[in-house]
Amino acid sequence: MNVMIIMYIMKNVSVADTRQHLSEILGQVAYGREAFVITKKGRPMARLMPIPRPKSSDKKTRTLGNIRGWLEDDAPFFRHLELIRNLSRKQKPKDPFARKKKKRK
Repeated sequence: MNVMIIMYIMKNVSVADTRQHLSEILGQVAYGREAFVITKKGRPMARLMPIPRPKSSDKKTRTLGNIRGWLEDDAPFFRHLELIRNLSRKQKPKDPFARKKKKRK
């Protein structure tokens, strides 16, 4: 039997703080793999933990193309997906931090 044991350092957060910062807390759980104990008047009420990531044997990146089998192989979706892939390979990614140049008159 395979048992996966994952240790998390639990951070305490009040219900009020959870209400005000839910989006940030969920981001820390989902992407930062952090865990929280939600407390009410100092008493633990719930635990918020990341969902264990499934181990993939092929180690390939999952993409929209992995949904083959859900749609017919000749569905237009796959043609459009290939067009998008080809276009994105040709275009240089934009730097989101680059400043726009002001036009001089």
